Amino acid sequence: MNYNNLTTDVSILNQAIQPYQDELNILEIRKGEIITNIKTEEDKLRSESEACTRINNILKHDFGHQALHLEAIEVNEYSGKTIKFEIQRNGTKAHNLSEGECSLISFCYFLAKIQDDLNQGKKPIIWIDDPISSLDSNHIFFIYSLINDKICGDKLFSQLFISTHNLEFLKYLKRLDVSFNNNGATPNLKTNKYLIQRENNNSFITIMPTYMSEYATEFNYLFQQIHTCATANIITDQNHSCFYNFGNNARKFIEIYSFYKFPSHMKDDERLKLFWNDDNLHRFFIGRINNELSHCSGVFERGMSMIDEAEMQKAAKAIIAKVQDDIQQYNALLESIDVEISTDPLHPDR
Repeated sequence: MNYNNLTTDVSILNQAIQPYQDELNILEIRKGEIITNIKTEEDKLRSESEACTRINNILKHDFGHQALHLEAIEVNEYSGKTIKFEIQRNGTKAHNLSEGECSLISFCYFLAKIQDDLNQGKKPIIWIDDPISSLDSNHIFFIYSLINDKICGDKLFSQLFISTHNLEFLKYLKRLDVSFNNNGATPNLKTNKYLIQRENNNSFITIMPTYMSEYATEFNYLFQQIHTCATANIITDQNHSCFYNFGNNARKFIEIYSFYKFPSHMKDDERLKLFWNDDNLHRFFIGRINNELSHCSGVFERGMSMIDEAEMQKAAKAIIAKVQDDIQQYNALLESIDVEISTDPLHPDR
């Protein structure tokens, strides 16, 4: 055989094969892309199905909403297979969901999706925007418990923001577990509370006032105001408002406290008699101060003169002494306003 002829034939065949080889390489690349896309879509389907399972596990909890259930349905669309959720109530498609039910399901879906980022150590920044509907507060305790358990429990986030316009929910947010384990120590996470205020067409963020951020209820705040009046050594510009508002504060505190002790259907005067154990001197004296200082109608001259702090301090001490009949509750109230028993000048153990 002629070697040169064979070499030429091989070269010609290689040139003929090359376009097919190029096309094969392109098809191999395309095959890899398709396989990757299939895996991605399968992962999405699996992820959505897992999210559906997690949501249902939360809804089936004893404190959840056992009547509601999410069913993952695979749908063929132009872009390929996808997962859609159908909300069912007692096994049939649900209609006319309440605002609270919509918020609960949305929040459960959010928890299910964010759980992967938390578990994978991604330290996400989490923003929970108003999870409680103003039209349906039935799930307020459950939503709070989910946040405390699923998010605050392990502290796997880098930052957590929670916004709400529901004052009752705000009261529970103050009880979130913000302690974390740091090499055996359990310091608290740094927390800040802000208020969004609206002025005409503008909104701005301000530091939340102390009476909203520090006190769990108005009852704690009222006690702090009365305690300040009772323990003030001198009247200053800083504590003068406690005396100025004493009439309203004391009246509201006694009404709340006495109703807590005697919640039956009786008139206010009868309840106050029981509260003061028929001690008419205290009842009449403090009642006069509370009524006259919380109203100016009919006593116009009182609004034209300065208030008498000495009488109010006597009344405040009498109210504190009455609360001290239940010393355990008094100690708890001191704790709620960050006053140590050892530093309380009115404590009976001192």
